[in-house]
Amino acid sequence: MAPIVCLRSVEIPPENEQAFYDWIEENRPLRQRIGCLMERVLKPSDGIGDTLIITIWQSHEVFDAWIRSPEHDAVDASPGHALVNFHPIKRYDVAAGYQLHGGIGVSPA
Repeated sequence: MAPIVCLRSVEIPPENEQAFYDWIEENRPLRQRIGCLMERVLKPSDGIGDTLIITIWQSHEVFDAWIRSPEHDAVDASPGHALVNFHPIKRYDVAAGYQLHGGIGVSPA
């Protein structure tokens, strides 16, 4: 089983930005337990355009199991999910590249 990357864009109203980031963090333990290896929210440096969400999953099978799980349905039904406008998820197979040991750190905004 090879890892996969999922990419989706979201529109975040400015008044919901911090609450959405908090919601992502609140769901982190669940997603990690299910098989999410990484999640990053990328905000445009110039402030123009949609925010991107990148997740890395253990495999297509693990991601499919997450999508079909009752936990996924509960997360989608939670108030945090309604804070933004989600666009469709696009899956990518990892073809090449590397990651530094320890990954990418996050600095508080």
